[in-house]
Amino acid sequence: MFKKIINPIEELNYRVDGIDNKYLINDGQRALGLFAATSGVVVPTQISPQDVSFFVLEGEIEISTDDKIFGLKKGDLLLIPKTSAFTISFVENSKILTTRM
Repeated sequence: MFKKIINPIEELNYRVDGIDNKYLINDGQRALGLFAATSGVVVPTQISPQDVSFFVLEGEIEISTDDKIFGLKKGDLLLIPKTSAFTISFVENSKILTTRM
């Protein structure tokens, strides 16, 4: 993946009622991942030991945290501090880029 131009939207395909994912970097301490899911898919609540960011490449998602609900659409970026619980709901067919560091 290094020293190569990547079009993140083209790296993933939509699966029926499922998630397609690909990690470009994942060494345990940091990660750069791509995720695609269809409308209605919900990623169960999780807590990351690192800060997490979500950048919407296409579509619309909703992220529920400990105390807020964020609606994100194409071009939006959300940062979540480590040890915060969050749940991801795919409102539309969507592709997102995530980082953990």
